Amino acid sequence: MKIAFVWDWNPEFWQAYTWSDGLAAAVVELQKRGHEVRAYTDSEKMIPNPMVELLPITEMDGTWPDVFLHWADMTRPHLWKHLEYNKPMALCFAGGERITIQTEEWDHIFVESNTYYDTFKEKGFPVSMAFGTNTDLFKPVQQTKIFDTLFPATFAGWKRHNMFAEATRDMLACAVGYMYDTHEQECWQVCIDAGNLVLPHVSAQVLQRMYAATRTVAITSESIGGSQRTVLEALAMNIPCIVTDSDKYDYDGVIRVEANADAVRQAILDNKNKVMDTREHILNTWSHIQYADALEKGLLALCR
Repeated sequence: MKIAFVWDWNPEFWQAYTWSDGLAAAVVELQKRGHEVRAYTDSEKMIPNPMVELLPITEMDGTWPDVFLHWADMTRPHLWKHLEYNKPMALCFAGGERITIQTEEWDHIFVESNTYYDTFKEKGFPVSMAFGTNTDLFKPVQQTKIFDTLFPATFAGWKRHNMFAEATRDMLACAVGYMYDTHEQECWQVCIDAGNLVLPHVSAQVLQRMYAATRTVAITSESIGGSQRTVLEALAMNIPCIVTDSDKYDYDGVIRVEANADAVRQAILDNKNKVMDTREHILNTWSHIQYADALEKGLLALCR
């Protein structure tokens, strides 16, 4: 099977160069299984990601693949360019608004949570679950525990960093993620004001060590804010993972609390020395191998 994988937005070079999450590992796994996969993104030159080389989308030969696989939401710009080739088009749904005029154009939609699955299924769209984490990278490693808690997430309003900051005041806490320089600067400023260590986007390899150095991971994202990747990464590393009211975390081992700073703070204190054994569940259900299995099954069906 010839697959054109399209990262359908213009990422920062460092973000794309260090891309190593479960989807990247699943793409590599598809290549290992003998499928020819070429990956493209909206850039002016090739990005030499060590796992998956990303080619400029302008170099795409739309007549070459058997199937297109986009990683995008329902607003991305490149969909219309592939309609003329009359090839099957699948979507790894990245989140956001679910039903738009573009939703009808996809031949299959891969989703990351039951709540997305239910929405598309109820509306009659072809959908299946495909998700996982890079369990080769995110695994228990020896590291001195430094932080009481860690929150890896883009500094955006729906991640509710204000709740995290209030919960972690006077703790050894770190918030790390993509920082916009034009808007939503209050999301990281509130963490600085609370005494958190605030870091910009770091590579997945650095993040692995940060997970290993923390006693808990606390995720305050509301449902629209995703963070499923963060949850799986923490669980794969046997780190106590505290979540609030999002409906996207259908995983064994998460620690659910009410969506307020007091509850999050108490959960951090109660679980910072807890020994977890969640990795086995991730290996059996949510690894990049299962991710690749689901993508392969759906794409092969489209190519028949």
